[in-house]
Amino acid sequence: MQIAAFRVDDGLYGVPVLIVEEFFRPMPVTPVPLTNPKIEGLVHHRGKTATVLNLRKCLGKPARDKRQKTKMILLETVSDLIADAVKIGLSSSDEPVVLRVDKTEAILNVDLKHISPRPAHIPYDFVEGIIRAKNEEYMMILNIQKLVEVIMNEKVF
Repeated sequence: MQIAAFRVDDGLYGVPVLIVEEFFRPMPVTPVPLTNPKIEGLVHHRGKTATVLNLRKCLGKPARDKRQKTKMILLETVSDLIADAVKIGLSSSDEPVVLRVDKTEAILNVDLKHISPRPAHIPYDFVEGIIRAKNEEYMMILNIQKLVEVIMNEKVF
């Protein structure tokens, strides 16, 4: 399986390439009042209005320096997943979602047999597993459907 790798703070994370629609440069985000602070707001990109998730906030990382460049990753919706993704059990969000990340890395080929379950000390249910990536560094594989569910179910008031 191919994994799209990206950085948030000092960590390496990834999502299956089959759920990625597009990588793009940041664009203006329209804030939405009274939403979870992990949701930056909305963007309109190529005819789609998508919710922007700030992965720094989702992962409990400190705010980034405003001068630091970031990247955005538009994910496929469940209804747009290709048959190969569905066949291997991948899922995504029902609505368009964009991840704001610090930096995109590479597309890595990984063997599913080498993905280990999430270690007990990692408190996030949306971390599906970990794998040793390049340079002996560990990469956390994220489950976007679970991430969106966690954010949408959090009480923010």
